[in-house]
Amino acid sequence: MELDRKHLRLPVESRVFIELDASVDAVEGESSVAICKTLDVSAQGMRVLLDHELQEDAYLQVGVEPPQAEGTSEATFFLVAQVRWCRPADQDEGSFLAGLALMQSEGSDIDHWVNLISTLQD
Repeated sequence: MELDRKHLRLPVESRVFIELDASVDAVEGESSVAICKTLDVSAQGMRVLLDHELQEDAYLQVGVEPPQAEGTSEATFFLVAQVRWCRPADQDEGSFLAGLALMQSEGSDIDHWVNLISTLQD
């Protein structure tokens, strides 16, 4: 699950909005959003704690509020993530831990996210 890491994980807590049920059949503007938090982040992924189970390999739209750091903007990053794994959280009944891999996607803020994470590593 956590093998072969290519990027340093940082223990950063940020609020994350995950769009659930964003199917083609959904009525426009009608979708469910899970609000959760990151436990750690990297340039290409994050581990989140949330109250919803996520389907492995699902592609989701996420919004991440940037961590408060000197020189960072306060705009939400809009990203596309693939659920790599999801399991019940040991310490918090009814909660889940999930590993999200951030994907390159047209119109996403992935390049700005990578830049932010590189400044946090310095």
